[in-house]
Amino acid sequence: MALKTHVVKGDTVVIRRGKEKGKRGIVKAIFPHAGKATVEGLNVVKRHTKQEAQQQNMGGSAQTGGILEKEAPLPLSALQYVCEKCKAPVRIRHGRAADGSPQRVCAKCGEPARESAKGS
Repeated sequence: MALKTHVVKGDTVVIRRGKEKGKRGIVKAIFPHAGKATVEGLNVVKRHTKQEAQQQNMGGSAQTGGILEKEAPLPLSALQYVCEKCKAPVRIRHGRAADGSPQRVCAKCGEPARESAKGS
C-alpha cells in the first residue's frame, strides 16, 4: 500500500535522525510504496560493481566496473519539509486555495508550499 507523502520531488527537506541528522537537501525521487525518498547529496553509499564482459557479436562497449557512489533512499518519516519563507523545518497543512483547489501550506507562516510537477 502506498503512503500519502508530505514531501514532493523538488522540496527542500531536513533529516531528523540518523548519521545525516540536521543536514538539508533537495528531494530527487519519492517511492511511496516503499515509504522512502532519495535526497540529493545525502545518505551516499558506495557500490562495488564488477566489470561486465564485452559482447563479441554485438560490438558494444563493456560496462565499466569499480566503486560507484549513489544516494540511498531514506524513510519519509525521517524527513521534514523546510519552508522557503521561514527557512525552518515545519509541518505541512493541507488547505484550499481561493479557487477551491487543494494546496499544501506551511503550518508556521501560512505560506503556500510549491506544488509537485506531475510527470517530471
